[in-house]
Amino acid sequence: MRRVMAVLGVVGLGIGVLAGCGPAERPYTPQEAASPASGQPAPSPSKSESGTAPASGPETLKIGGDKLRVRIEWPDDPDPLLKLITGYYVASRKALVSGSDRYLKDLDLELTAVREAYDWVHGYTEEDMTVRGDARLYNLRVAALVGKGAQVNACVDESDVRVLSARTGEAVEPQPAFVREPYLQSVLAHRGDDGVWRIRSFSYGEKGCSR
Repeated sequence: MRRVMAVLGVVGLGIGVLAGCGPAERPYTPQEAASPASGQPAPSPSKSESGTAPASGPETLKIGGDKLRVRIEWPDDPDPLLKLITGYYVASRKALVSGSDRYLKDLDLELTAVREAYDWVHGYTEEDMTVRGDARLYNLRVAALVGKGAQVNACVDESDVRVLSARTGEAVEPQPAFVREPYLQSVLAHRGDDGVWRIRSFSYGEKGCSR
């Protein structure tokens, strides 16, 4: 349990720390892009050319049979970039439910994000912990889209998710704080020269989402 909270603490340090998106461009800062005072263009709501857009409306995915259910509330006319954050969430939870990190291998991640994603999952699996229950992703949006950089946000409600011992099936006590209240998750992404959008880093926030 101490290891999990340590991992979450390290990830939490990334809140508001926004990486550059390529040496050939001005360093990318989504908050700056969203601010008129910066002199930069406002975030563009236009489509991101990242494959087929998902259908709008709610979608429920079942992980591990019926062990974890994830409800994704797609907005009207969703941008394909939203699949970066939903794809990561689903893959990481599949890893927790199964106890294997193999589900992370098909994600589009840059090296720094690879380390973050695997460390987060291993923080649970190495402590023999898993998750059960119902999760909800809502208020998905592209918060900023500037050149080859993007920030994608989602609200995550895991108040009906429980962290369990994979060995005994009993709830871990105390439960991690993040399963008690909805939180904001963000991914910072960069489009490579091959046209593929890849997650560069993750951040989490306690504010900005409500039920």
